[in-house]
Amino acid sequence: MSLKQLLNTLSRSSAQAVSTLGNAGSNTVKEYLYIKTNIEIAFQKAIEQANSREKIIFLCGSSGDGKSEILTRYYHMHKEKLDFHLDATHSFQPDMTAIETLDHTFKCHKEGKKPLIVGINIGMLGNYAEEGSEEHSNIKQSIKAFLKNDFDHIYTNHIFLNFEDYPKFEPDNDQIIAPFIESLLLKLTVASDDNPFYQAWKQEEGANTTLHVNYRLLLYPEVQQVIIRTLLKVRLKYDQFLTARTLLDFVYNLLSGPGYLFDNLFTDKNTELAKALTHFDPCTIRSKDIDLFMIQNSLNITDEKFEAFRSDVSQLILVEKMETGSWIRFFHMIQELEISNNYHARFNSAFQNQLYDEYVKIWLLHLNYSGQSSENKELEKFYSKCFLEALFRFANRFAPELTSKSQLFLAEYNGYQVSTAVDVEANLQRIVQHKPLRLSHFNAVLELNYEEDLPPVPISASFLDLILKINSGYRPNKHDKNNIVILEELIEDITRRVQESKKLHIHKDQDEWTLINRGHQIKVKGQ
Repeated sequence: MSLKQLLNTLSRSSAQAVSTLGNAGSNTVKEYLYIKTNIEIAFQKAIEQANSREKIIFLCGSSGDGKSEILTRYYHMHKEKLDFHLDATHSFQPDMTAIETLDHTFKCHKEGKKPLIVGINIGMLGNYAEEGSEEHSNIKQSIKAFLKNDFDHIYTNHIFLNFEDYPKFEPDNDQIIAPFIESLLLKLTVASDDNPFYQAWKQEEGANTTLHVNYRLLLYPEVQQVIIRTLLKVRLKYDQFLTARTLLDFVYNLLSGPGYLFDNLFTDKNTELAKALTHFDPCTIRSKDIDLFMIQNSLNITDEKFEAFRSDVSQLILVEKMETGSWIRFFHMIQELEISNNYHARFNSAFQNQLYDEYVKIWLLHLNYSGQSSENKELEKFYSKCFLEALFRFANRFAPELTSKSQLFLAEYNGYQVSTAVDVEANLQRIVQHKPLRLSHFNAVLELNYEEDLPPVPISASFLDLILKINSGYRPNKHDKNNIVILEELIEDITRRVQESKKLHIHKDQDEWTLINRGHQIKVKGQ
């Protein structure tokens, strides 16, 4: 097979995109690329320990995450001792709905002698919990408990394995790694006789088409790391869940798209993931070096160092096809490579996105928190200099002078502003009770006036971006709605708790009065 034909099997539109009992094992390319994941290891262990006929193992997740691959593989290995219901999303009997089919499956299981394996989407789990037959109330109870993360009320014989609990990005000491994506790209590019992609590329190497140039670029481990980091940013900003099918289709479009690898990464809009990636196009970065290059290149102003670089990389890409934006994306893609005179390295500082590095650092500090002084120092910096500063700036946006007085704006009546002294601090001891479960957010833990715990506040990468902007003078607008709601709810909660304060401050122009409630009398201080 040619390289193009091999890559076509990775496309979402390929007939082989979804494994079924009919085509299992028939795709040697997918067999070569198959990677045993942590959820498969957990699934295999659960099957090996399924020694009770009452046992039901639910393999659940979303469309395209790899349930079919795992289920069809283990069906052929264990169909003699286990019953399988491979796709609970559909009914394969015209006179029965998916819910009725599940009812029938569970009834047969209760009457049978084998443990049951069910492949099911999270949405269908929720539907069955509400609409399934009361005959299977114990199963429905387990499903409801699972969906609420109430693991104490799941029946012992019911096991739930959820793909969302095994994300493509995971913590490893002081960094976030992507073992599945790294393994996929390595298998795709490794120089081995067993790798059909590499062998096809070698045989067609002289073709020098865009496809073959793209594959040559992907051979660089440094390029692969840039791609993985870009996918991590998408995961953090848009909470984009990356399934196995999504990633295979992504690789297909990356290599087989109309342009070079670096253009395909940021200009395709055919999928949800592709649309999200366009927001990270390095051409949208505003920096002195990038802006100057784009202006000079557009005006055909010669640069001796760039011309030397351009001449050298002509061995790698067809420079005549390169527009100004393509050069910027190319510089971004090869930022970690040593090439020619390293002209591209001058843009590296512009390509560094401190937001995501900072988010990962703080997320890991919450995950690995052990109470050490170095951890406390870093976390206190985040809470006091970042989060709480933004909180007071936003809360006191109509009376910014109150922030320096550690006062919280409450209301305004006829030109008189009412505020109260308030002390909001981090309560780091609570972190161990609220460690992050998923990369999408961590929980900020606060206390009010040194005595009252506030509910945990979910901090996502987008929320962190907003509070950093607020601290730089940014005024939120309707486009920040989802994150502003979090701030507003926190401020409303604090305001509600301090409204009964025994000391209120009233301001107008340069004048200030303090009202002190002593129970039997109200004392007024000030002018």
